[in-house]
Amino acid sequence: MTILVTGGAGYIGRWLATELADRGHDVVALDMQPPPATPPFLPSRATHVFGDVTDRATILDIVARQPLSAIIHLAGIVTMGCERDPELCMRVNLGGTTNLLEAVRLNNVPTFVFASTISVYGPHVAQPMVEGVTPAEPLTWYGQSKIMAEQLGLYYQRRWDVDFRAARMAAIVGPSRVAGSGSATMYTSLILERAALGVPYDIDVDPAAGTPVLYARDAARGLAALATARSAPRRIYHLSTGLATAHDLIAIAKARVPSARFTFKTDAMLGPVSVISRDWDLSIAAAREDLGWTPAFTVESMADDLMAIARGDRH
Repeated sequence: MTILVTGGAGYIGRWLATELADRGHDVVALDMQPPPATPPFLPSRATHVFGDVTDRATILDIVARQPLSAIIHLAGIVTMGCERDPELCMRVNLGGTTNLLEAVRLNNVPTFVFASTISVYGPHVAQPMVEGVTPAEPLTWYGQSKIMAEQLGLYYQRRWDVDFRAARMAAIVGPSRVAGSGSATMYTSLILERAALGVPYDIDVDPAAGTPVLYARDAARGLAALATARSAPRRIYHLSTGLATAHDLIAIAKARVPSARFTFKTDAMLGPVSVISRDWDLSIAAAREDLGWTPAFTVESMADDLMAIARGDRH
C-alpha cells in the first residue's frame, strides 16, 4: 500500500522515500516546496503533492484520496526557526500534527509515525538515557513543541486507538544537508562536508559542542522500520548512530583531509544550545528489541560515506 510522508520533498523525506520505495511501497511526498534538483532525489515510486500541514481542509482532502497504510509526519520548524518565531513553531509543529492526527482518525489510517527529537530532553539528566525513564524537560521551543505533539499523539492513542508511534531522533547528519528554518546542529554535517570539498569552515557553535547524531541513511531505515513494524509496544523510540563532539568530528575530518581548515566563530544564540547534549548516552535498546533496528553506520563510517558522497565518489 501507499505511505504518505509529510515534508516528503525535504532532506530526510527524500532519503526516507527512497528507503520505502526500495521496500516495495508507493509514496506520497507532501510538501510546501517542490523537490530540489540536488540529491537525494525522490524515487520514481514517489508522487509529490503540494500541501501545508497547517491547512486542515487540504490535509483532510489529501489523506482521503486513497487508502494509506501509514503516515510518517516529518514536516516542521527546527531549532533556531522556533527560537526566532515561537508562534510559528507552535502553529506548525503542534497545529500541523493535530491536523494530521485528525486526518488519521477520520480516515482510519492504520499507523501514524511522528518524527520527534532528542531535544525533548534537558541538561543534567542521568545516563544512559532511556525512553519513558529519562524526564523530558526541554529548554528550547523546538523541544517543547515536539514533546507537546508527542503527548497529543498518545492522547489520540488512548482515546481513539490511533496507532501512534514516535521516533526521538538524534541530530541528523548527511551530505548536502539543509535546514531552511535553521538548525543548531548543522556543524555535524558541515565539518565533514567542507573538509571533503576543501572549503574552510567557520563553525558557529561553542567549541565544547557535542550531541548524539543520526546519519541520514540510518534515519531513513529507522523511520521505515517504525512505520512497517507489526507493533511498536513502547510507542516512543530513540534513533541514534552515536555520540560526536565538534572536536571529534574535526579530528575525523583532519585524519582524512589533513589540510582541512576550521575556525570557531560562536553564534550568541547557537552557543548555549549546542552544549546541552554533549555528554548524552542515548539508549537504542528499545528500537533494537521491538523493531529490529540498529544503526548500519558508526560515526567513523558515517564520516567516510558522507565525505565520499560530497566528493562525488559515491551515491
